[in-house]
Amino acid sequence: MRWRCFSPPPNLSCRSTACCARATGDSATAARLRCCCRASGALILGYGAIGRCIAPVCQALGMQVTGVRRHEPPQPVENGVAVYSIAHLHELLPQADVLFCVLPETPETIGLIGARELALLPQGAVVVNVGRGPVIDEEAFYHALRSGHLAAAGIDVWYVYPQNEEERSHTLPSRFPFHELDNVVLSPHRGGWLEEAEERRLQELAKLLTAAAHGLPIPNQVDKQLGY
Repeated sequence: MRWRCFSPPPNLSCRSTACCARATGDSATAARLRCCCRASGALILGYGAIGRCIAPVCQALGMQVTGVRRHEPPQPVENGVAVYSIAHLHELLPQADVLFCVLPETPETIGLIGARELALLPQGAVVVNVGRGPVIDEEAFYHALRSGHLAAAGIDVWYVYPQNEEERSHTLPSRFPFHELDNVVLSPHRGGWLEEAEERRLQELAKLLTAAAHGLPIPNQVDKQLGY
């Protein structure tokens, strides 16, 4: 069984990541990473707080970035990013060399990217899912990667999770053997981990507790109707 669970250091560039892959003998992954860096179009599905952090990184690599959100945006261009509503998704997918999925799991988003949507992506596209697994249809995703229609995928979200401590050592991330594919990088919600993020979490927690103690509006409240 070959696992590709990988979290590069935060200061590792795409070129360095490709070199790292070559150093471990994974020449196919190195080639795909170089291709990803040369890609021209990035589509961010879920242009919210996280999507807005991804966009400038892609722009720094010379990519043309497009964002997709639930509703029509108040302005069509935001910091150089063309923003559309979800109604335009099928028009935008053929232009996406790299698709970033940053959506929460809700009744509206489960299976939003299925076989039809994956087929609309250009041959050799790269998909990165840092939202929730079920947003991308599990079976369709696996077959698109296995067939070579998708060049590669970075999956920081799993479809199956251990239910208790005992299951942690033998629970595979999916019903399908993504871990056997050479063009997949898997990480269990750890792809964006930074030591500095722990301090920021504490700061945000302090803001939340302070607001609650003073009877002020609570920041980052979950909308139970929307599901996130």
